[in-house]
Amino acid sequence: MQLLFLQLPRLDPDVTSPGENLMPAAACLRAALERSREAKYWTVTETPASQDTDTDAALVDAIAALAPDALSATCTLWNIERTLHLLHLLKRRLPALRIVIGGPDIAAEHPLLLAAGDARRAIRDTRMPADALVVGEGETVFPAVLRFFRMGAAPDFTGVTWRVANGTFAEGKRKRPVKPLQDLLPAPDHPVNRPDAFGMAYLETNRGCPMRCAFCCYNLRRSTTTCLPPEEVAVRIRILRERGAKEIRLVDPTFNAHPRFDEVLDAMTQENSDRGIAFFVEIRADTLTDEQARRLAQAGVAEAEVGIQSTDPNVLKIIHRPLNAERVLRGIEALLRHGIKPTLDFMYALPAQDESDIQRSLDWLARFGDAIHPQFLPTLLLPGTELRDRAHELGIRAQRLPPYRVQSTDTLSARQLAEIESWANERLGGFDSPTQRFVGVRLPDLFPSRTRIALALVGTPPRGVRNAESLRTGGRLGEASLPTASSNRQALLISGPDLFSQRHAIAALIRRCVLSEPHILWQFVLEPTQEEPLDLFDFLIAAFDKLPGHWLDRLVSPPGQKRLCARRLFVKLPRGKPFDPAWIDEVETVLSMRFH
Repeated sequence: MQLLFLQLPRLDPDVTSPGENLMPAAACLRAALERSREAKYWTVTETPASQDTDTDAALVDAIAALAPDALSATCTLWNIERTLHLLHLLKRRLPALRIVIGGPDIAAEHPLLLAAGDARRAIRDTRMPADALVVGEGETVFPAVLRFFRMGAAPDFTGVTWRVANGTFAEGKRKRPVKPLQDLLPAPDHPVNRPDAFGMAYLETNRGCPMRCAFCCYNLRRSTTTCLPPEEVAVRIRILRERGAKEIRLVDPTFNAHPRFDEVLDAMTQENSDRGIAFFVEIRADTLTDEQARRLAQAGVAEAEVGIQSTDPNVLKIIHRPLNAERVLRGIEALLRHGIKPTLDFMYALPAQDESDIQRSLDWLARFGDAIHPQFLPTLLLPGTELRDRAHELGIRAQRLPPYRVQSTDTLSARQLAEIESWANERLGGFDSPTQRFVGVRLPDLFPSRTRIALALVGTPPRGVRNAESLRTGGRLGEASLPTASSNRQALLISGPDLFSQRHAIAALIRRCVLSEPHILWQFVLEPTQEEPLDLFDFLIAAFDKLPGHWLDRLVSPPGQKRLCARRLFVKLPRGKPFDPAWIDEVETVLSMRFH
């Protein structure tokens, strides 16, 4: 039987970033299968290389052509809506396909998965494309899930939910097996252990976290720790280096919580004596000594992420995040002294947090200037976390769908949180890749994948699109009539005379494009031949507002406001033809106020 792994990438509007979509979860699940007695019944079909760039329609075609018997999908907050949509499409094409989903965003009380997570529900749930769901680590239960697909034997383990004969879901009760990390990871020389095309690789040395933060679900899904011995860390680094790794990110939640941390540093230094590899780690600064910071630098650590979250002891107590500010500062200064750039994380919209705490947090970040990478992050009410479970008690209100941003708290209104984001942008700069320019001859933010549509005068069929009347009146437009997106980050350039008179056609075209591929990123680029009325842009913005939501829009929108990021409107001016600078400035202002 054929098995395929799927992990859709985070779609980033930043055209300067190559993106990354390594699949460590799939690698671990594959290793678990290979070590089990179930392995002889399954062959792993390689994930299509176009997974990171394809539209949903193209990816469904590619996977359907492979005709797998089972599919395992990893879900995160940035891909779960798109993943479920794509799995629905696949089920229509391959009705016999068996699907299991897992990953960081899968939780029993997930708003998109409630029907599957509620075994008491006695109705057949046709909306859930998955046949099994796994909460938390999947290595020890994955072979049992595949056996369920093959033989029908229930995968009866805690955290596993599966569809039974009448269409409802059952929940496992048996305790999962516990295995050391060496038996959960692929062997060091396994073919899956390799860097991506840009030389970046992941390495896990320590699974488990000593912290019990209320905003994180990691500690709820694993209460124990398991570590690689330093000698195996050395072997894994050596193999990754031989396979072309230039950058290795340690995915340990707290790297310096490894019980043999100093020996791991020795192993890293030994295998990276020329510092040809840059390591990125996440650490606790309050337990870091100056000597350890020196040795981190000697080993090749370039950047260390430090979570501080808040300066208010009461807030920190609620979220179970102990902090000794003096020790944290000493650890950060040690990193800086030895040439390691710290990424400092603070959060806002935490329970009991007020404006004075947030101002102190911003002061903390600003004091270091360019020596650090600041991250001032909105609180996310992640499924499966204590903070989400206690939201009503703590007076927290958040988005229902990903990314679950907190919209107001017991002490801060939506308006105050929006003002706080404005302060942060002014003091620290904009986050999440804001668009550099919406209007101009050169638009640096345009996606490389571009299609052009030339609109003729109303009533005349435009080049590249049939049925102009349907476009003009907003009527239905057949799939064959639409321009085809060739990438999951697609720009559509729309040109023609008197665009204002064709605003209904343009709005209908935008709507049909988005509805045909609702989860990819779209850029719609007007190419005017003259200065169009500002009413054109107001009209089209109103059309954008009526489109289905996207997780990226929810991510970048301040509380109580709506900004658009997944679908944006641009104006590309022709070369050699002067446009009034005042008109350009006005259009830039209109677009920058609504689009991210």
